[in-house]
Amino acid sequence: MNTNLQISFSNKSIDQFLCYAATRLNKKTAKPNQKFLAFKSYLESSFPTESIDHFHNEIERWWQGDTKYFVLNCTELKGLSVRFYRAQLTLTKATLAPKDESKAAVVYLRYRDALTAKLNTTKVGDLSKDNISQLVKAATQLKSGNNLGIKLIEKQKKGLQQDGCYTTLHTFLYSDYLETKRYENPKTVMSKIRVIERNFKKYLDSPVSDITAEVVREWMRSKERKLTKRQLAAGESLWSVKPSTLKETICTLRACIQLAKEKGVIREHDLYTLPKIKVDNQVIRYLSDSEELRLYDAINQRNSMKHDQRIRTIEHREKRRLQKPDDLADCQFADHVTPFIILFKETGIRPGTLFNSRWQDVDLENRFFRIRKSLDKRGVSNFIPLNELAYATLVEWRKHRVHSESAKHFKASSESWLFPSPTNPSFQLTTIKKPWTKLLKEAKIESFRLYDLRHDFASKVMMQTGNIYMVSQLLNHKQIETTKRYAHLMDRTRFEAVSKLDSSRQQGAMPDFLK
Repeated sequence: MNTNLQISFSNKSIDQFLCYAATRLNKKTAKPNQKFLAFKSYLESSFPTESIDHFHNEIERWWQGDTKYFVLNCTELKGLSVRFYRAQLTLTKATLAPKDESKAAVVYLRYRDALTAKLNTTKVGDLSKDNISQLVKAATQLKSGNNLGIKLIEKQKKGLQQDGCYTTLHTFLYSDYLETKRYENPKTVMSKIRVIERNFKKYLDSPVSDITAEVVREWMRSKERKLTKRQLAAGESLWSVKPSTLKETICTLRACIQLAKEKGVIREHDLYTLPKIKVDNQVIRYLSDSEELRLYDAINQRNSMKHDQRIRTIEHREKRRLQKPDDLADCQFADHVTPFIILFKETGIRPGTLFNSRWQDVDLENRFFRIRKSLDKRGVSNFIPLNELAYATLVEWRKHRVHSESAKHFKASSESWLFPSPTNPSFQLTTIKKPWTKLLKEAKIESFRLYDLRHDFASKVMMQTGNIYMVSQLLNHKQIETTKRYAHLMDRTRFEAVSKLDSSRQQGAMPDFLK
C-alpha cells in the first residue's frame, strides 16, 4: 500500500481519486474525464515520475487483492489517513462507487498520546460524503489531547441515540473517567485504567451499558478453582488469584460504572448486587527481637563489604592509572539500601512515597518528614516525626556523593531526590527488591516482605503506646477501621485471662515432660 501520497480531505479530492483509480484499472474501456485529468494534473505537479509509477502499481496490486487496503494520507493533518477496502467498493467504467454511501472508506489517526507518550492508531470513523469535515475536526481535537475528540469520534461511529451518545468502555475510560480521576489522584488513575483493561479486555469496545453484574460474575467464575472437600474444610481460597486482587478489580470497575451513571452516560447499573469478597488482611507480620538483631547484623555486614569493595576498586584503578570512582570516606553508607531500610522501618512511610520524596520534604531542624498529598496512596497529606535513629540516618545519608550529583539536575538542591537512582541521579530510585531478598536470606528471616516493615513500625508503636488513634495518624490511614488490625496488640486482658489457668492448675494435672 502507498503511504506517501497525500491529498486534501474533501469530497472533491476523494471523488477525483476514485475516478482516477477506476480509469487506471479500466485502461482499455474507460475514457479520461475531467475528474481524471484534474487528479492527474495534481499528481504530475506534486510528485516525481517514479512515485507516480509506484502509485499506479500499488493501485493494481490492491485491486488484485495483494494488499488489504489502499492508503491516502491527509495534507491538512499529519497522521490522518483514509483506507479504501475493495470489499466496500464496486468498479464501474467511470469510478469506484461505494456499495454503502455511509461506508465509502475508513479514516484512521496515528498519534502520540500526550499522557502516556504511547503511539496509538485510532479509528476515527467511517467516511461518507456528509462527514469528512467532522472526521477531520474530531481527529484534530484528539491529536491535541482534547477529550472532546474522543466524544466526536463516538458520534461518528454510532450517532446519537435517544438516551444520549453511544459510548464504549474504552472511550469512557480515556475521556470522562480519566479526566475526573486524574484530578482526584493522578498517581493512581492510570493503574486503575490498566486494571480494567487487563481484566475486561473483550468488553472495551462494548457500550458501557453492557457492563452488568452478570458480566462480572462470568469473570469471577473464570477466576475460581476446583477444590476438594479436604481443601474446603481446610479453608483454602476459592480463587486462583488473591481475594484482595479480586476485590480491588471489582471495586475499581464498579466505581468506573458508577461515574458513568453520574455523568449521564448510562441510566442505571446493577453492580452493587455483586457478592462481597471477604479478604483476610488481619495477619500482621513484624520482627521479633532476635530477627531484628539478625537483620541489622546482615545490613551492617553488607554495608562494610560494599565499602571494602569500593576501596579495593579505587586501589586497583590507581595502580593502572584508570579513572577511579569517588571514595565514600565522608559517608558511613556505601549506597541507598541501608538508609532506605532504616528510614522505612523507623517511620512506616509507604515505600512508594519514600521513593518519590525529595529533600524539601524533610525538615531536619524540626525533625519531621512531610508527606505530600500528591505522593500518598490515598491522597492524604501528613507529617511524621523523626526519632533519633531516623534523624541520624538522614543526616548521615545527606553526606553521600550521589546527592551532589543529583542536585546538578535541579535549580535548588532541596528539589533533588531523597533517594536518587545510582545509575542516573536525575531520576529517583524505584526498587530495592534484589538487595532486600539477599538480606533476608543472610539474616535467615522467612515470610517477611519489604512492606512488612511498615507493619513492624505500627506493631511496635501499638505495643509501646496502646493508642490506636496515634497509630492511625502515623500510618496516614483515612479510616480508623484500617488500623484496627493492630488492635489485638494492645489487648493484654486476654493474655492475663489465659495465664490464670496456670496458677489454678492442680499439681498432678501436668504431662510427664513438665513434672
